[in-house]
Amino acid sequence: MSDLDHTAALMLASPLLRGKVALASANPTGRYDAYPEETEALKNAVDKRLRAFSAGRAAARLALKELGAPAIAIPMGEDRAPIWPPMLVGSITHTDTACLAAVGWEGEVRLLGLDLEPDQPLDDDLLPTICTETERQWLAEQENPGQSAKLIFSIKECVYKAQYRLSQTLFDFDTLEIAVDLENQSFVAHFRQDVAPFASGDTISGRYAIGHGLIVTTVMELV
Repeated sequence: MSDLDHTAALMLASPLLRGKVALASANPTGRYDAYPEETEALKNAVDKRLRAFSAGRAAARLALKELGAPAIAIPMGEDRAPIWPPMLVGSITHTDTACLAAVGWEGEVRLLGLDLEPDQPLDDDLLPTICTETERQWLAEQENPGQSAKLIFSIKECVYKAQYRLSQTLFDFDTLEIAVDLENQSFVAHFRQDVAPFASGDTISGRYAIGHGLIVTTVMELV
């Protein structure tokens, strides 16, 4: 099932990131070699975490190869974000059964974000933390509010990853407010406060796909 899942994840994401970005997948239940400088920060991690981490780096190196970049180490920083090689922009995401990585050249891609989630309803008790009042009003109008809430969660994770390389700033979920275009399977994330270099009112747009038991959200803003 996991082999199918990571292949399905790649099929879902590929149409969303055509052009300047290379995309690859890996199976986080398998075993992949990771560089020592990558696993240094995971000395005490359980086997499941090590496998997911190594699969993410394996997918990233496959994407780097497709992009024409060298397959080098991608360590984890103190903030737990990947440390990408100079001149490269990237994003890694995984569920228990699927892993995706996307990379692009810094001179061509300004923002790149990728998130993958199981297509399962968001727990009701998380709604006040994840969703703004306006978002919760929108959810109340949806046929499947639990799935739509999970979509908003994934979008916020994706946008956070995309903006972080520029802002280097941690922030709460309510910093962003999401407007979803169901017909076009796209979204716009609005900053509700300043997060330099982004100002309150600035937006980041992206696309999403749902299928095969997965939700994938993407941001790709070209230079």
